[in-house]
Amino acid sequence: MLKDKTAIIDALVNPGWLVIPEFLKPEQIVQLREQALGRYAAGEFKQASIGQGIKKTLQTEIRRDAVLWLADHETGVAGEFLAWLTELRTALNQALFLSLVEAEMHFALYPEGGFYRKHIDNFRGSSARLVTVILYLNQDWQPQQGGQLRLYLEDKALEVAPQAGTLVLFLSERFEHEVLPTTQERLSLTGWLRRRS
Repeated sequence: MLKDKTAIIDALVNPGWLVIPEFLKPEQIVQLREQALGRYAAGEFKQASIGQGIKKTLQTEIRRDAVLWLADHETGVAGEFLAWLTELRTALNQALFLSLVEAEMHFALYPEGGFYRKHIDNFRGSSARLVTVILYLNQDWQPQQGGQLRLYLEDKALEVAPQAGTLVLFLSERFEHEVLPTTQERLSLTGWLRRRS
């Protein structure tokens, strides 16, 4: 994994987002994908909802995917990635004084026809999520399969293909984004670097 975090920190300062192709080795992506699909087959994923607390609801007209939240004590490549996120969190705190206290991550599986409408990555009334982190796990993804992340920048929309090994980071409150409809199963490891809410 990328040892020098300076480029990530600089990109989050300006322009506020960063895309890194081939962040992990192909064999690491295969291990993460197999872990996620195995746990999906075992019934560990839950239908994704929106909102929190008593306002938490399933709204399949807004979001159609299934998720599995990762524990702090994950092993293998997932554990290594979480450890790297902890290092990144520390580096961001030292450089930018962000008061980040944790990372929360989940596997997200979009079935054929899955999508997530335009949104911001924070619950209403909360600004705890500061940095969104997405790592794609899809081998040989083709443009006609859809499923792109559309990130709404100040002057244009950026579309990122969910290609295996691509890492995307952006400021959670600053950029609206959506997942375009996918024509086949789409898998990612997604989450946030957070401060206390």
